[in-house]
Amino acid sequence: MNDDTVRHLWSDAELDEALAALHPHETATDRAELDRARASMMRAAAAVSESDEPVVPQRKKRSGAWRLIAVAAAVAVLTGGVVVVRELASAPTTLAPAGPGSPPESREAGAPFTHLVTRYSHTALVGGTSVFRVKEQVDLWIPADPSGIWKRRWTRSEPPTLLGGEPRDSAKLPGPSQAEESAPGGRFTPDARFPGDSPAGALGWSRPTPEFVASLPTDATMLANRLLKDRIPPTLSPAGDGPLPQPSTYGTTKVPSRISYPSATGMILNVLASGYASRELWGAFLKAMDDPTLGFQLVQIAPDFVQYAVLAGPYKVLVSINRKRLQLTDLQVLSASSVTGFSPGILVSSAQFSSETTDRTGG
Repeated sequence: MNDDTVRHLWSDAELDEALAALHPHETATDRAELDRARASMMRAAAAVSESDEPVVPQRKKRSGAWRLIAVAAAVAVLTGGVVVVRELASAPTTLAPAGPGSPPESREAGAPFTHLVTRYSHTALVGGTSVFRVKEQVDLWIPADPSGIWKRRWTRSEPPTLLGGEPRDSAKLPGPSQAEESAPGGRFTPDARFPGDSPAGALGWSRPTPEFVASLPTDATMLANRLLKDRIPPTLSPAGDGPLPQPSTYGTTKVPSRISYPSATGMILNVLASGYASRELWGAFLKAMDDPTLGFQLVQIAPDFVQYAVLAGPYKVLVSINRKRLQLTDLQVLSASSVTGFSPGILVSSAQFSSETTDRTGG
């Protein structure tokens, strides 16, 4: 017998030490669990030893069962995890890594998805004296094939933020809620909880569908002419016109001024906020927005950023666009007069936009 053919057997003390390393915060009540795990490892190793067929000894080779135990112990110590050794005699000879290194889940049908995230906020007037900011979020997943199944989700989960008045009035506001829908080709059922998706808004500029956006001209001059032809006076605009949530009231007859969109501004922002516009159409919109008759005023411009202002009656709307990515990034509606029911300068409504590519829709 030589060192090549000697199989290293762990003593009771060594096993106890290895198990203790896996459970550094063991208490008295955990002792029985460690004893059972130790017995399981001993039985598993014995099963492997009894089933081994005689083979030509190989230099410095350990039994597969002990190698698995040693690797599992090392993984547990490094990750802080817990290893339960069970049925090692029939286990495969390789261990699948756990945690972040695990193989990714299979792609969901329709992947990759474009995931659009819009984080909204709006003011809520409660009892005529208290003002809160309410936050909501809309997630939209667009499949690689636009004719496939789309999914969207509206969520209100964060507590309201007090802007002025009595904190206890927050109890009069609606609590957390969620709505979710899937539809082929993005043909969702109108739902007023989704900003800009009021049933009162007609399909088209007020509620753009993927088909409608795809039909718009990508030539800037033709697009501007179409916008001027189709624009609706703000006094005749449907209640849901525009991509931002309106201020809300609870327990009071005092009604804040509604946000209106002059000229073609609401029409343009509805399309840009939808996420359906192609890069070519985006380029046409940016050129068309330079025409002051469409209602936008240039505030500042940089190589990858541009901001416009829209004077919407007693409100001022700020529109921020990432020129490099051709993406609407931020909309803000500020009170410009106390006529609105809010102090001048207060943020009445807003939206922040972001996007990513993912292999799965939300769970």
